[in-house]
Amino acid sequence: MPPADQTRRTQHRHLSLLGLASSLALSALGVSGQARAGALPAPPRVEASGGLVFQSQGGGTPNTVTGYLLAPLSQGAQGQVLFLDLAANMNLGGALYQGSNISAGASTRLGYRWLSGDQHWMYGFNAGVDTRQAYNNYAFQAGVGAEALSRNLELRVNGYIPFANQSDLYQSGYTNAYLRNNQLILDGWNRYVVSLGGTNLEVGVPLSRWNNNSLWLYASYYYLDGDYVNGSSGIRGRSELRLGNQLAIGATVSYDSIFDTQATGYVRYGAKPLAGSAKDAVDAAERNFLALRGLPMQRDVDLRMVSAQQNLPGSVATNPGNGGANWVVRCTGTTTNTGTANVSCANPSLDALLAAAGPGDVLLVGGGASSNLGGQTLRLAVGTNLTGSGSAPTLATQFGGVNLNPVFGTAVGAQAAFNNGIISIGSNTTIAGFNFTNTSITNYSTSNVLIANNTFTGSYSPTPGLLTYNQNALPAIALTGVSNVTIANNSFSDPNIQSYQSAQGAKDGGGTEDVCGRDDTPLSWGSTTLLRGICLSGNAIRVTNGSHYSILNNTISGALDEAIRLDNPNGIVTVKGNAISNMRMGPDTNIGAAIFVRQNTGTSTVYVEQNTITANSPGRNLIQNIGGNSLASGSVTSVIDASDNDFGNVIDGLEVGLCRGRASFPRAGDLYGDADILPQECDPAAPPIMNFLALNNTIRPSSTGASPGWFDYDGIDLNIGSYSTFNSSILGNNVEVNTRGNAFTADFRGSTFVNLSLSSNTFNSGNAPIDILAQTIGIPTPFSTGAIAITGGSLTRQGGGALFDITTSSNNNTQTAVPTYYVNAPDYTQAEATFSNAVFATGTAFPEIYFNGDKVLPTPP
Repeated sequence: MPPADQTRRTQHRHLSLLGLASSLALSALGVSGQARAGALPAPPRVEASGGLVFQSQGGGTPNTVTGYLLAPLSQGAQGQVLFLDLAANMNLGGALYQGSNISAGASTRLGYRWLSGDQHWMYGFNAGVDTRQAYNNYAFQAGVGAEALSRNLELRVNGYIPFANQSDLYQSGYTNAYLRNNQLILDGWNRYVVSLGGTNLEVGVPLSRWNNNSLWLYASYYYLDGDYVNGSSGIRGRSELRLGNQLAIGATVSYDSIFDTQATGYVRYGAKPLAGSAKDAVDAAERNFLALRGLPMQRDVDLRMVSAQQNLPGSVATNPGNGGANWVVRCTGTTTNTGTANVSCANPSLDALLAAAGPGDVLLVGGGASSNLGGQTLRLAVGTNLTGSGSAPTLATQFGGVNLNPVFGTAVGAQAAFNNGIISIGSNTTIAGFNFTNTSITNYSTSNVLIANNTFTGSYSPTPGLLTYNQNALPAIALTGVSNVTIANNSFSDPNIQSYQSAQGAKDGGGTEDVCGRDDTPLSWGSTTLLRGICLSGNAIRVTNGSHYSILNNTISGALDEAIRLDNPNGIVTVKGNAISNMRMGPDTNIGAAIFVRQNTGTSTVYVEQNTITANSPGRNLIQNIGGNSLASGSVTSVIDASDNDFGNVIDGLEVGLCRGRASFPRAGDLYGDADILPQECDPAAPPIMNFLALNNTIRPSSTGASPGWFDYDGIDLNIGSYSTFNSSILGNNVEVNTRGNAFTADFRGSTFVNLSLSSNTFNSGNAPIDILAQTIGIPTPFSTGAIAITGGSLTRQGGGALFDITTSSNNNTQTAVPTYYVNAPDYTQAEATFSNAVFATGTAFPEIYFNGDKVLPTPP
């Protein structure tokens, strides 16, 4: 029924009920004119009284316990009484869908009663408001009533008019969904708790009287109606046993087309409603009749409610989160549902689909659809949801969530694909379910993003190839300044290699050198001339200056230097469940790690957990001197030299840098060395804070038999610079390093505050499984304490030897305050550790190291 018709129908019903009650009240007033003043003794006065009523569950009503109070406001000598009738209900259970099995309700009436002149009849009328919880909200109705009562006949009429929250929505859904004309169409329905209005006409007669008791029988006609409900007439029979004027026991049987046959029972008990004595004696029957003036109005003290369904076939799906605007759902490609009654795609190709798309559109791409971006950047509008078949989203609609996967169907033909270009995304974007070849995803302003279930082969480069590089190449996913992003369940293989100018770093003995391709790198290899001064990077995922994001369950193979690189994370960041293998290495021997995290500002909490890192590819990829602009593009060759470790595979499993490297991390200033990082790289007035947790990772970065044992790399490598606070838990990791490296290594510099816990790890490596280096640098330190706890787990050094290697070093001979580090390893002794110090420059101020409470460093250099 249209809303306007429904409103007119409800108004007409309410006006009819009011008219009926008014007529009854006016008729009763007319009868009162027959009073004969002074003919009979004054009736007893009505006293304030209260009581309890228990009503069993009936048609549209729950089990109800009611406490009532009748309070006279004024009384006349001839028995007139103006009174307030209040009832408070506790509703227990019921057949409706309610948020709770127990709810409260109330019923109020302002009433007036009087006696005819011969006191043979009592008349009354009343009006008030009732309320009861419908679902999560309360519903209200106006109630009006009139009565004419004698010793041998009782007549009552009551009307109920819902006026607030009479249709309380509690459930929505749909029976069918399909795509037509770029819209999602739903055969929807809404279910409501509906308050029923209506009228009840009742007549009653006494069947028997004895002593102070009586049995009455009643017959009723009633009518019920409400929103989304077909009106129904009903009949009801009621019997009531009155034991005096305080206790009544009743039962009812009713039938109507809404509730069918219903049987209920009730018990009412209250205080004496009349004064204890009167000047003139009144026999029991007479007193019980007059006592009706002090009893509550006979009415339904609770609202009648029913569950009703509104069917809305052929409704256009709307977005509740966008003010109820219609969803725009465009599609292309072939699925098992396209070409049927379920799906009609108006876009002939993926390119046409993208050209027609606007902000907030949902774009569904079936099998066989592809787009060649031609080396250009495709800028998706904000709010775009771009998904392939099988990765379609669930849309919030006015009828609840609708999963588009079964609506759109399963892809037929090749998976939807993008080739040769860049996709740039804005906020509230989803990209899922595609094959990307020589294609990267970047952003122009991004929050609330999902990139999932995609396959990336390579990444964008103008000159793609496993052994080529280009300064315009990109990681497969390269995001900057993002927040609330999830990158999950993607597969990456062999990202293309980006080239950038090497920074200059200070040499330990003085002077500078290129960070990438240092002076000890041979300039030729066989017949190939090799170049210094150009860095290479082939990341699968790079996130810069992001906050609150997750990288989950991705598979990455063949990345170069870093598979996952996080520069300056802030907020909560999670890297979990990723599998990384076959890492490649570029010219920079000092920065590469399968998972690399570094920070210079702000506060972060970084979880790296349940990742698996295995099987690095041996060798280093160096640039061939091919002439021309070698920085712009060129080719690389893989070099392995057993006589020079710098040509070995030194990609660490997991590396952290806090206050190590330039604050903005520009590619040309990618400075990250051992002795070349100055304290001013972080702000001493606002030291960054990193909370780092490495939990239950498996790290075996060397492929047994494929990588020579003389390669030098680490499993977990922490590098903490000056003016920083570092809190870390390394828990439950399994690290195996079949080289001269360490399973775990940490480098703490100068003004650092460190709180580090190593617990329940399995560390196995060629050198000491745990290697800790503490250094001073050129400025007095505001922080000078480190606490390191090592408990449980297993430490194994291949070939035997010390399990701990603890070293101090000095880089300043004017240091006035030096750090102190406390290493607490109760399961180990000093005999299982080696302690030494070294001078990086000319300094003589060394950090102090305590091992299990004993000072072990510094010793004289």
